[in-house]
Order: sequence, then C-alpha cells, then structure tokens
Amino acid sequence: MSIDAEIMDCIQREMLYVLRPSAPGTASRRAMLLTQGLWDVLNSPEGDDEWEQRVAELRADLEVFAEGMPIDPKYLFLLYPAANCVWEIRSIRSDPSIRILGFFAKRDVFIATNYALRKELGGWQSRDWKRVKREAQAKWRWLFKTYQPLSGTSVKKLVTGAIDGKYFKDRTAR
Repeated sequence: MSIDAEIMDCIQREMLYVLRPSAPGTASRRAMLLTQGLWDVLNSPEGDDEWEQRVAELRADLEVFAEGMPIDPKYLFLLYPAANCVWEIRSIRSDPSIRILGFFAKRDVFIATNYALRKELGGWQSRDWKRVKREAQAKWRWLFKTYQPLSGTSVKKLVTGAIDGKYFKDRTAR
C-alpha cells in the first residue's frame, strides 16, 4: 500500500481528520491532517471563553498551512535532532503559546500528531520537550507502521511557499 493509500485509510477509519480552511472562498492548497486528540481540541467546546478564543486562534494558525500561505521559520520549525523529522508549528498570537508537533508524509502533507503548551516545555533540551517529541514519533508509528516521514533540513523540498530562513537548530547551537 502506498503512503497515499495509508493516509486515506486513516481518514476513513477516523484516525486522521482533514483540516479544511473555514473562510468562505478559500480552498486547501496543502493538506493538514490531525490526529483524533487534536481534532477534539479544535472541535469540542471545553473551557472558558478565553481558552475557546485561544483554540480559535490555533485553528486559524493551522489553516495558514492548509490555505497555502507563505511559511517562515517563526511558523514552522524542525526540532532537534533533525534526524527524527519532528516539526513544530508555532501558534504564538497570544498566550498560552501552543506547539503542534508533526511530520511531513510527503510534500505539502503535514500530519499533526500532538500539541503542547510552550510554557510547560522548558528549554529546548528539557525532559518535557523530549517527551512530547517521543509522543509524536509514537503516534506516527501507530498511524504509518511501515513508512518513514520525509526527512531533511531543506524546507523547500517539504513545503511549497516557504520563505528563505533557518528552519532548524544546528547541533552546535546551545
């Protein structure tokens, strides 16, 4: 089975959900696919008005990817170590800042696996960062047992519309 067939199977089995742009007249130019937990966060009213507003902003930030808007390193970033292929989408409009972790199944197809509130993660090499990255990897393996995510630090090979910039942290950077 191809990765396309695996993705379609996951959608049919409701293991992945397609995030479509909600603004009238907009169409999907890239695919943003969410696991059940992320889908529930975006579609289940849970919490006070402030949290619901924050979730609406998160949805809008994720729709930026699906709509095909330009992408920069403040929005999309490859987490260390690059060999693990875990990317984050940064939703930073307001507090709390939210990180959506995921992988590229193919060019312009992002599989969002899990999320974390940035304030709960600590420094970029903290135990909490490692935990959420391991969780992302485990969800990928659960979804796509025989397929590896796309790898590499050249963002333009992974997503169209990427603006030049540094999308990853060097090993030597501390």
